[in-house]
Amino acid sequence: MLLISIFLWGATTIAIHALAKRSYATWIVLIGGWLLLPPAAYVTANDPSIFPYWIIGSALPSDILITKAWVAPAIAILGSLIFDRERWSLLRYHWTDIAILAFCLWPIGQSLFVEQARPSGLLSSIYLFGAWGLPWLIGRLYLRDREDAKAFTAVLAIATLMMLPLMVVEGVSTFRIHTALFGENPFVLDGNERYIGFRPQLLFENGNQYGIWCAGATIAAFWRSCETESGGRTRWRAMSFTLLAVTIAAQSVGAILLMFGGLAMLSISNLFRVAHSLGAGALAIGLLLGSLHISGVVPLRSIAEQTAIGKAAVNGIRATGRGSFVWRVGQDIKALPLIKENAVMGRGRWNWFMAADSRPWGFPLLVLGQFGLIGFFFLAAALLGALYVHLGNAVRGSALSRLSTVMILIFGFDALLNSFLFYPAILAAAALARTKVSDQEFETPNR
Repeated sequence: MLLISIFLWGATTIAIHALAKRSYATWIVLIGGWLLLPPAAYVTANDPSIFPYWIIGSALPSDILITKAWVAPAIAILGSLIFDRERWSLLRYHWTDIAILAFCLWPIGQSLFVEQARPSGLLSSIYLFGAWGLPWLIGRLYLRDREDAKAFTAVLAIATLMMLPLMVVEGVSTFRIHTALFGENPFVLDGNERYIGFRPQLLFENGNQYGIWCAGATIAAFWRSCETESGGRTRWRAMSFTLLAVTIAAQSVGAILLMFGGLAMLSISNLFRVAHSLGAGALAIGLLLGSLHISGVVPLRSIAEQTAIGKAAVNGIRATGRGSFVWRVGQDIKALPLIKENAVMGRGRWNWFMAADSRPWGFPLLVLGQFGLIGFFFLAAALLGALYVHLGNAVRGSALSRLSTVMILIFGFDALLNSFLFYPAILAAAALARTKVSDQEFETPNR
């Protein structure tokens, strides 16, 4: 069924490019593919009551190599090459491209130093080019200025709203569209029951990914309302309020908090200046805490289990109903000894964590375990470098960079505890098409 879906979506691409405006067609193909294609070619689902911790998600190569994380961008790039070749003549490069290229190529170099890479270094690199390199390239090509960003946010918000009927059905019942069309998703029971009703999953990898996608779509609609003339602003604000309600209904607390943080930044422009001023210090503190966490110098498990303060903190978090946070941190801690054994080079194996009978839930530790500090450095350099440039441009008034900054921050914070990515953030990070930005990009938005 997955291969049939890919073929049908590829054929649909022709109709989309024939009927839609050129500036919208690629976005419709890409975002539509991320929404409508099944998440991956899962092997026969196991007992859904057994948590499939070994499925690491489509952000990284594993034994599940056919995923919509790279299929949707590949179809979009193919359509662009056929129907919109003029756009490619506008392509310009930035130093962050070197970092993302190095991240995609690193598995090939790593395979020379590790035993029996799995998947092979070449296959892992090809996968990373599809899941990271192609969306990055699309961001370079199609997020060049404020008008491009308007098209991007419009498609992201409207396409998400078009899924509303399914969202309602899955929110009030145990019906799952993935089960009906493609069989049971391995994560169908993960966080399914919420405080009220159920959390929809649609055709996302996991309910957590659904929650952060809705949050990102809300941010997109709100940004669009801020950048729209008074005549159409009411319509976009109505969309943003609808998507906000959808995000809250998903009851993914982390995504909701990140969404409100993003909305606050877009509403209070001085917050970009504050973030720009405090960015270096915050990064240094984050790297210090991360290093201590990974090194084991600060024994988090012992503190949590054997000290009064630690026990009080854990009990307080559980009392709020957010026991999943404690669980996720616990899974990360179990994996730390395995990471430290090959911290620099990484294991080169997607299932490096199996000896612990669990896997870290956060994306950074998954990268460290598989690709080591070298691979992690390349990816962090690309994303943090993009964030630094966007923050500077946001302070100067760039509407595109305000959107990109918020998208990167939402993705970054969510990925600390999730391996399921908010794909559009990769596009936003890549939106650095030229080193000299035109004055048009820094127009004062209509408020």
